[in-house]
Amino acid sequence: MSITPHLALPLLAAAQAQKHVTHNEALSSLDALVHLSVLERERAAPPATPAEGDRYLVGPGGTGAFAGHEREIALFDLGAWRFLSPRPGWRAYVEAESVVVVFDGEQWRDLGHYCRILDNLDRLGIGTAPDDLNRLSAKLNAALFSALNTEEGGTGDLRFVLNKAGMGNVLSQLYQRGFSGRAETGLIGNDDFTIRVSSDGAEWIDALVLDGGTGTATFPQGLSNVPRANLLINASFCVNQRGFAGGALAEGAYGFDRWKAGPGGCTLTRAADGTMVLTGALEQIVEVAHASAIAGTADLAGAALTLSVEDPSEPIPVLIGTRAATIPAGAGRCSVSVVLGETETGHLPIRLDAAAECSFKNVKLELGSHATPWRGEPLDREEFHCRRYYQPLPLSGSSPMLLGTLGQRVSVNLIDIPLVLPTRMRANPALVTSGAVWTGGVPSGNQLAFFSNNNGSWVTTSGMVQVTTVVPASASAVTLRLQSMASFSGTAGSVGHLYLGDAAVLALQAEL
Repeated sequence: MSITPHLALPLLAAAQAQKHVTHNEALSSLDALVHLSVLERERAAPPATPAEGDRYLVGPGGTGAFAGHEREIALFDLGAWRFLSPRPGWRAYVEAESVVVVFDGEQWRDLGHYCRILDNLDRLGIGTAPDDLNRLSAKLNAALFSALNTEEGGTGDLRFVLNKAGMGNVLSQLYQRGFSGRAETGLIGNDDFTIRVSSDGAEWIDALVLDGGTGTATFPQGLSNVPRANLLINASFCVNQRGFAGGALAEGAYGFDRWKAGPGGCTLTRAADGTMVLTGALEQIVEVAHASAIAGTADLAGAALTLSVEDPSEPIPVLIGTRAATIPAGAGRCSVSVVLGETETGHLPIRLDAAAECSFKNVKLELGSHATPWRGEPLDREEFHCRRYYQPLPLSGSSPMLLGTLGQRVSVNLIDIPLVLPTRMRANPALVTSGAVWTGGVPSGNQLAFFSNNNGSWVTTSGMVQVTTVVPASASAVTLRLQSMASFSGTAGSVGHLYLGDAAVLALQAEL
């Protein structure tokens, strides 16, 4: 054997002349190959002025002295090029690229090609340096995660798994600008999936919360392009069961359904296009049960609320619960937002207080910190809601109007009238009546009279006829009691009918 099996170093032969030549050639090869480092790889042509000891990895298509020496190690030695053939496993450091390459028997490959498994790394940085907090860091313009297909030995699925230690910990993806947070998604301090945003990286606003137990989605700030439910009833003032013709209202008096005059009273009118003209204080009390059904919470404590109107001609001071604010004047929908106190758990007073005459229309109170477009309720639905608070008793015919067949005579001057209400009221109602004084004959105006089946005539009384609800009343049925200062004639049983004049008022009320 004249050469070594791995580095192909020449060996001295017995009785060889000029042994120093062979020895020096072997040392020169060792000097070139041990701790191999080359200036460049994929070099096709030799440099014009190489230095003694320069080494290159010859690339394909070699020319000049490099022709026919593809993938070999070119060594400039004693003024001439020598070529060393690599064997599998040889490694070289490429100085121009600061990389380590390995020869696999056919080509030189980057060392990373062979790093199939990297276990228990303390840190890893791609294009940047990791640190104690960010032990995996990458600085790049794009990243790709692709599923391993079945033909490649995979399933074709790709699941990106993130895990946290406990419910109170944070598991999230944080989106930053200039390394200051602007958005975050994930399980942030609980097991509800949350999307939140920030304008400064310090104060955060929850935009979407998916309950981890029920999957129910809530939008704490609302949806800007989707009209939210209006917490006010009869916000367009279309329902008018009391027949309010517009004008002055004394403090506490109701006009259009669900709206009453606030402190000091008000003057209120409605134009055909729905425009309201207000001077003074007008208010509506939002029932906590009604608001809670819309909000999906027990009450509105701590909630952000927005009150808005269309086309206010003047700034309108408002009261939302205990929070005072002002809706600015302007065209289109103008609004103001407040956050209720944590103790505001009951019914919620809403007041518009126009010191000077002001016009507006379509009042809206909604959850969230900004106003959404107006969407009116169908009239029949608005009427249903209003009748839960106030409803005239069902009448038939023209003047005199028939209330209904009487039940039975309780005593000589008391007769009961049982009634099932067409709309269940929010609470046990009280009776609203005009007083109804009748002087005999067919009732007219606001009079109330009793027609006796037994006598076949109007019953004459000597004084006031009163109707009061019988306790206990019910939200879905009431029994009225007709009482006269004089005795009713006739016997017990089906004793007759109760009539009202065309201006009489007989209604049930369960306002707040």
